[in-house]
Amino acid sequence: MSGEVGDDEKMRRLPWSLAFSATSSVFGSLTYFGPVFVLFLGELGLSKTGIGFLLSLLPFAGPISLLIASAVARIGVKRVFIAFYTSRKFVTAGLLLTPWISSNQGIHAAFLYVTVLVGLFAICRAVAETAVYPWYQEIVPHSFRGRYQGLSNIVSLLASASALAWASQVIEKVPGMDRFLMLIGAGVAFGLVSALCATRVPGGAPARDLGRAHFLSIRRALADRNLRLYLVGTGIVSTAISACLTAFVPLFMKEQIGLTDGQILSLQVYGSVAGLLSSYLWGWAADRAGSKSVALSSIYLMVPPALFYLMMPRHHPLSFLVGSVATIVIGVASAGRVVGDIRLLYVDVVPPAKRTEYMAVYYAWMGVIGGLGPVVAGMALDSLRNLKGSWSVISLDPYTPMLVASLPLLLVGGLALSRLKTGKETPGDA
Repeated sequence: MSGEVGDDEKMRRLPWSLAFSATSSVFGSLTYFGPVFVLFLGELGLSKTGIGFLLSLLPFAGPISLLIASAVARIGVKRVFIAFYTSRKFVTAGLLLTPWISSNQGIHAAFLYVTVLVGLFAICRAVAETAVYPWYQEIVPHSFRGRYQGLSNIVSLLASASALAWASQVIEKVPGMDRFLMLIGAGVAFGLVSALCATRVPGGAPARDLGRAHFLSIRRALADRNLRLYLVGTGIVSTAISACLTAFVPLFMKEQIGLTDGQILSLQVYGSVAGLLSSYLWGWAADRAGSKSVALSSIYLMVPPALFYLMMPRHHPLSFLVGSVATIVIGVASAGRVVGDIRLLYVDVVPPAKRTEYMAVYYAWMGVIGGLGPVVAGMALDSLRNLKGSWSVISLDPYTPMLVASLPLLLVGGLALSRLKTGKETPGDA
């Protein structure tokens, strides 16, 4: 690509990138990518299938990347990202009208309205992220990649924890749907600030005209065994985590464990703080021990929390304590996975000269995988809604099969990633 930025300039502008990460994290936590959105949909009265469908729209737009990556590169990844990243904030602001539509037109009209908004947001997100992946490979030196990701996690999780701590107070003290409107409105404001921060990040200049060669490059990327292994392993692990261990956990905690909305958001705060405290250590380890070792360690660290969820006491004074321990471990593991997984992608899997086509394949695949998980999980929860009972110390409920399924998925995904071939991983060789 033309217009490459020197390492000195990259390092000088990294604070703007970190500021973008922090403010974007607040937006995500208070809107589509945190427990607030799931609780908001539950408060509206949507079914699990409906919630799963809405959550699936966000990643399902990912395959658009394969069609537009070449055009995005020609226009300039920075220019495209900022335009669509900003647009999706105004789309999100439309959620503030949902309670009015629900009360005046009914729940079905509200569901259709939210579907349109989430669909528009998903398209804007897919275009923006098609641009941001190659852009962010460009602006961070490989020798600093792990530590940068650790620092990025720290500021993001600190911002997210602060936002969720405030959100837990709002949820407990403000009645009805007003609490959700306040949180979503604040999220939109932080999202607009994050767009301003992104304008200060360097790089992202227009690339050469790829033309038909782009689609030939896509086929060549798919022929790369290392990329295929990475996509399979990461796809399986992402399914285990998103569909089985995170997407519906807020509703699991509320319906089966008996926690309040405020307690559920407090758990997310604990997880964010745990991730924050461990992030830089994960980044340091990735730059020295290697991306793969960190990625695998974080994946296997997800297994104990799944077991904790299965054995959690229901409607018991200890429920919140056990949930806190599980969430803290997930927070630490999630931070390690972000550091290891992203460094593995940027340093060991994607050749810098081919980042446009490789990142398009990656984002499209993760969109398909990420979309299927919530849909299947939501349908399964509705179909198993009458499941009750116990087996030894495990309570049987609609969420039990989902939690059980996460265990083999984590192990199989980790096995696939363990077969990746990685290059030299010391800072001087990256």
